Amino acid sequence: MKQLIKGALSLVGIGIYRLNPPPDVRPPNVKVTSPLHFNSKDGMDEYYSDIEFVESKLEFAFYDRMINLLLDHGVDYNEKRIADVGCGTGRLLRSMQAKFQPASLTGFEYSENALKHLRSNGSEIEFCHLDIYKGTSRQFDVLFCIEVLEHLLHPDLALRNLVRMLAPAGTALITVPNGRIDTWEGHINFWSPESWKVFLESNSENCEVTSSLLEDDTVNFAIIRRRAAD
Repeated sequence: MKQLIKGALSLVGIGIYRLNPPPDVRPPNVKVTSPLHFNSKDGMDEYYSDIEFVESKLEFAFYDRMINLLLDHGVDYNEKRIADVGCGTGRLLRSMQAKFQPASLTGFEYSENALKHLRSNGSEIEFCHLDIYKGTSRQFDVLFCIEVLEHLLHPDLALRNLVRMLAPAGTALITVPNGRIDTWEGHINFWSPESWKVFLESNSENCEVTSSLLEDDTVNFAIIRRRAAD
């Protein structure tokens, strides 16, 4: 019944959303004085100055939902080269490591403080520095980029570089908050479901793109599949 009512109202441009504020996962000493500073390299290093605190505030179930989302769309993780761009505390990759037998797991991160912590755990996961605006020549079968693009001043360049990181027939899962209800001061971009679709299609050359909202309407997601032969 809920979906029926929402569908009927959407025909006249009315949406119903649950306005839950996002959890505040910042260490107590980190203030958002400017979204540009917060999302700079210095700002990210400040954010990850107490990575244990940040990890303690994360909703781990969210990352499992992302993993299951691609499973539901027919993606097999076993024997695949898998990467997480903007891997943060490494939670998603650790979950992949525990549940599947991938060929490799690689986490890319911009913050040196985050990388220092990630590399100290003695994991078989490879953690690398990446400037998403410069990209990398490496390619992967499965790529995650979860809640990253909303922090970037040039997300179009970042998305094009993410697409280049997909091997032929590779699949990416990318998420951003639903900009109709996201009000967090640390974000630079706010995509509605409609503008998200246009943004994706404009920057995903030679790919098949599926975009939608998660069930609770708080997150836009995109599944981007690179064609087997570009």
